[in-house]
Amino acid sequence: MLPLLVLLPAAITCSFTNTTIISVSASHATLVLEERGTVNISLSSIPDVDVILNITTSADEIIRLDERVVKIEEGKKSISVGFTAGKRGGTVYISTVLVSPSLNMSIADLSLAVVHSQALCTVTDILGWMCFTVWSVSFYPQVYKNWARLSVVGLSFDFLGYNFLGWICYSVFNFSLLWVGEVKREYYRVFPHGVINVQLSDFCFSFHALLITAFTIIQCLCYERRGQTPSILCRLILAGFVSAMAIMLIVAASGCITWLQYVTIFSYVKLAVTLVKYSPQVYMNFRKKSTEAVSIYQFLMDLTGGAISLVQMGIIAYNFDDWKTFIGDFTKFGLAALSISYDLIFILQHYVLYRQSPPPITTALDTEPLFKEEISD
Repeated sequence: MLPLLVLLPAAITCSFTNTTIISVSASHATLVLEERGTVNISLSSIPDVDVILNITTSADEIIRLDERVVKIEEGKKSISVGFTAGKRGGTVYISTVLVSPSLNMSIADLSLAVVHSQALCTVTDILGWMCFTVWSVSFYPQVYKNWARLSVVGLSFDFLGYNFLGWICYSVFNFSLLWVGEVKREYYRVFPHGVINVQLSDFCFSFHALLITAFTIIQCLCYERRGQTPSILCRLILAGFVSAMAIMLIVAASGCITWLQYVTIFSYVKLAVTLVKYSPQVYMNFRKKSTEAVSIYQFLMDLTGGAISLVQMGIIAYNFDDWKTFIGDFTKFGLAALSISYDLIFILQHYVLYRQSPPPITTALDTEPLFKEEISD
């Protein structure tokens, strides 16, 4: 199958005078490899002098321009520049820089990408929303079980605390890579023609997860909990993460690190939280020799969503011939891999180790686990 050129939906404009705007758009949504395409450059008003623009790409081997210096003659508003899709690759910027007349320097960018198959782009979009659906639904069995029991006894409060911070961090990370221009530009400077693996569905999922986790915490405040509270260790870990992120915000604002590096810290916090957040519940199940307090359906759906996410990332990497950013977006890959590993542990506990266990009876012994979730008088 011949690779295709996909133009990412972005036509960015900028002003070079108080009234005139440079606009950049593309003639085609897709191009077969070596097929011709055009970039259209237009002005919002007719100039009274010749306007000379310099055009560059961030990857000449992927996008081959016919001309690099163009002139919009006096009395005209637009010009078209031809280009050819050279080879498969990730995001490429076509930039226009005002050369003359002597006005404020202005830049307008257009994002392009060369892919193997447009159909695979559609497949990855579908898989992304499948992940969103499966992962989002996976939260509700636990919410329902809490409501049906009118109790959260046996549910790890440490797990909820870690989860809440984790989803805050993941939402900030996804939002920044999707919509914060400075962070995106820094990303493409690090990966000159890479692919941002974060999709709209990723942000929707993480923000929904944040809301439903907050609702579950409210359930813990309203339903029977027998004095159960987050452990001291959990509180210290969460306070440490929050303090570190606040300090790094000051460091980023002072210019010592880039905003991309700062946002990446959020992703590492999410990974660290995911690494430890399941452990209290796994240990609580072990001490009680029962999984009665947790819904197994959330872990079955979480496992399904993680598998779909890994498949989606693999297809994106193949489609753009960009395996570097497959590993580069270690957050998304790591979250899926870690979640699958813990899901398998919960499934093993539920269906094999404690399958025939009676309903748990909460005793003082249950409050002495490794992570010491506290029970007050």
